[in-house]
Amino acid sequence: MRALKHVAVWHDVTTDLFQQEIAPLAEPAILKGLVKHWPLVECHIQDKNHRSTNPQDNTQSTRLNNGETLNHSGLFDLLSMHYVGGDVRMAEIKPGQKTQFYYNSAFNGFNFERKVESYSQFIASLTNYAHAIEQNPQGLNQGAVAIQSAPLKDYFPTLVAQHEMALFNKATTEPRFWLGNKSTVVAHYDDADNIACVVAGERQVTLFPPEQISHLYVGPLQFTPAGAPVSMVDLSEPDFEKYPLFKQALNHALVANLEPGDALYIPRLWWHHVQALSDINMLINFWAGGSIAATNKPVPMDAMLLAMLTIRDLPTAQKKAWQAFFDHYVFEHHEQSHQHIPEPIKGILAPLSSEQMTNIKKWLSSQLT
Repeated sequence: MRALKHVAVWHDVTTDLFQQEIAPLAEPAILKGLVKHWPLVECHIQDKNHRSTNPQDNTQSTRLNNGETLNHSGLFDLLSMHYVGGDVRMAEIKPGQKTQFYYNSAFNGFNFERKVESYSQFIASLTNYAHAIEQNPQGLNQGAVAIQSAPLKDYFPTLVAQHEMALFNKATTEPRFWLGNKSTVVAHYDDADNIACVVAGERQVTLFPPEQISHLYVGPLQFTPAGAPVSMVDLSEPDFEKYPLFKQALNHALVANLEPGDALYIPRLWWHHVQALSDINMLINFWAGGSIAATNKPVPMDAMLLAMLTIRDLPTAQKKAWQAFFDHYVFEHHEQSHQHIPEPIKGILAPLSSEQMTNIKKWLSSQLT
């Protein structure tokens, strides 16, 4: 498989630079060192530097169940200081399974188990798997655990104020964290803009633009590993005989290599395949808009589901006719389209007022009952 193009890298990113130059491009962007000042990032980097310069010094180490040690204690100590208490929701891939969160071989379930355990049990599993990875970095299928997409306020509420994202509206976004071993979240999309910030470990993210959906061999919309549909192609070992169009997707793919302190801007609907490459990895991300933020309903996915219900199974001629109407009123809509209509009678063809939006929602609700 040939080398992929790299995501553009931006340095010294400010809110103005992001909003005026980066976001309007609607393309992924590496925001180099954006969160290097975060306490969790600084703590991890100190751990890493101490480990590289003092490999035999175990004064900053986590002791495992078997008495061995692992040098991540500074990060774990900071997390433990702020942990609110209670159990955690986690996912575990047992040894022997490929460490990517995916379907099982029969496609009637998944290759991981979701469970609820104590925080101390999770950390013990995390560090034990990490030790196995550290002892054999090239080993395969060594198992992994992860807390995925958990609101930071639910586990470490006193860390929220120290780990904010100025590039998004703070009032409508909240930090979520991902903490786990070396593993992969296969290609999927979010219907919200995303800024993913690397706290610990290294990550590689492979991205595909939204228009490549037909070349990604997307799985079911409902029966999914974690909510969003995923590509059925194994990016690490693509089967081009089974998935020949995937070669076209690769022609448009971008890759981002991220270090602690880096952030990746992922525009909504861009597919992203996320590899956590280190024995222990932590990421904090922020979603803005879409169904995840739930700040504005309904969302475009609701319209697509309604179109599946009302349009998808119509005869081809009728679908093409409706496509022309959607293009005219939605996808190619601009003010000139309706300039022949006198302003007082344009109604909902003009920019929608709050009252008009409310009335449309009420009408749609009546149609669905």
